Amino acid sequence: MNPPMSSPLPSPPSNVDAAAGEPRPTCRPPAKVRAQVARYDQTAEVGTWNGPRYRMTYRVLGQGPPLIWVPGIAATYRGYAMALNLLAERFQTIQYSYPGDAPDGARLGRISHDDLVDDLFGLIDHLGLGKVFLAGLSFGSTVVLKALAREPRRFPRAVLQGAFAHRRFTLAERAALIVGRRFPGTLARLPLHEAVLSYNCRGDFPSLIADRWDFHLEQHRLTPIRALAHRTTLVTRLDLRPILPTISTDVLLIHGREDRVVPPSHLEVLSAGLPRAEAVVMPTVGHIPHLSHVDGFARLIGDWLLPAAPAGCTGHDESAERPGDCPLAGTACPGVGPGSPCAGPPSGHELQ
Repeated sequence: MNPPMSSPLPSPPSNVDAAAGEPRPTCRPPAKVRAQVARYDQTAEVGTWNGPRYRMTYRVLGQGPPLIWVPGIAATYRGYAMALNLLAERFQTIQYSYPGDAPDGARLGRISHDDLVDDLFGLIDHLGLGKVFLAGLSFGSTVVLKALAREPRRFPRAVLQGAFAHRRFTLAERAALIVGRRFPGTLARLPLHEAVLSYNCRGDFPSLIADRWDFHLEQHRLTPIRALAHRTTLVTRLDLRPILPTISTDVLLIHGREDRVVPPSHLEVLSAGLPRAEAVVMPTVGHIPHLSHVDGFARLIGDWLLPAAPAGCTGHDESAERPGDCPLAGTACPGVGPGSPCAGPPSGHELQ
């Protein structure tokens, strides 16, 4: 027999533990990406450096030790806003554009991979920075690796995510790149763009954060075809494996076990070749944790780069494992204090 229409509805589940009489912890809903991007756009300072090859646009957010964010091969600066909002609580974050990402006067055919490294150093000098941390994502990792090999004293520590030292390309892929460098417009014009991107990355975004996938797809479409073809062509000529043993900087390698764009085999090459590398494998993560797993990703980076507060910093924790062991001792370290993790992840660690 069906209950009468006047029967009361079941009470919603309470967040109070009846036995203990105390509130149970509840999960915070995931941040909305567009709100985070709006926040970043409102608070980040935008600057321009008229370098020798193009007018570089850069954005600065936060106070503390400088952290230069070297971006991946495609998408826009907005794709990194969520991660940089979090990291700006502890660092002065700086991200910049590659040549060809906007009308910037770049002559892409004349710009080499070494030129990109020169431009990174040029930006550091333009901003009047001394020692800085580096974070390189995917293609950006190749720029960081060359910078570390060139002047290791300027970079106390670095983080590489989805990194590689060498990629193989088929003849068909190389031919497509030649055509792409002559094709105007953005990736939105390519008919298979969404299908390829979805195959590689859509599974990293469950329904709870589906808005982030839609946003990523939207921003990826804005990448100029010529700029992407130029950077990819540079990769076809690149083999950084010989310089890996010369890099003396402490490097954290972060890789998603489910990464289809840069398979984990590339992590093995880097781990074996870099003398002072530690690796973290994120087990359910693909190629873009700065969107799909941004909280854990940003926390991992911050705790590695600032393992403990420098001596004399406000909130310095004398009970920390390595008090005062900060690679940029003497600089500000907001957000690092009592309760902050003080030890970097061990080599070969798998993040749970």
